Amino acid sequence: MKINRTLALLETGLGATKLLPSVQSVVLTLSQRTRAPGARHFWREHLRRVQYANPELPIVVNFQREPCKPVLEITFDNASPVSFNLNLLSSNDICKRLLEKAAHTSS
Repeated sequence: MKINRTLALLETGLGATKLLPSVQSVVLTLSQRTRAPGARHFWREHLRRVQYANPELPIVVNFQREPCKPVLEITFDNASPVSFNLNLLSSNDICKRLLEKAAHTSS
């Protein structure tokens, strides 16, 4: 029963979305010493759903030893990477920004 609950949590909710095929990678950079509750919650909750929905997509989380602002970088095929400063954003806002730039939209 616990496995069913875990799968249900991964398959539903914000972040459980297939990203565009042109997305090459997603990199989240956090500091071990800086408080960034929104970015940390995004890492624990939403990024796992994104990874489950996109198993072939390389998703990297870098924990820097030195203090730095949290940043999410999305790399596309034929474009320069898109970066977001995650400081003072909630985890839901971070996930929505990711999906605005990289998710399939139904027309």
